[in-house]
Amino acid sequence: MDAKKSNRPAGNKSFRPGPKTVDLHVRQGQSGPDIIERQLTRFRGELDGAIRRGEKAIIFIHGIGTGRLKEELRKILRDEYAGCLFQDAPFSLYGYGGATLVVIRKQSI
Repeated sequence: MDAKKSNRPAGNKSFRPGPKTVDLHVRQGQSGPDIIERQLTRFRGELDGAIRRGEKAIIFIHGIGTGRLKEELRKILRDEYAGCLFQDAPFSLYGYGGATLVVIRKQSI
């Protein structure tokens, strides 16, 4: 007998993709004082889009580096996005402190 093929992942009948992941790293060779502002603009745009689409969570990969980008993201979240909670993304997937998971509660932008 022929086996039926399915588009569903094997062994997981209730498959749900995880939150969208946005990598905020700059490309090699990009530099300049405006880099962090471009990263923050992208962060706001992606988060606002996720809120409009009704997403429940989004992950921003910022790396460890000096920690400036991570701190700026979290300051913006505290000051401008009261309807969002945030924490380090799962260590097993993103390493220690290299990404931030944003959980979106009911919010309008």
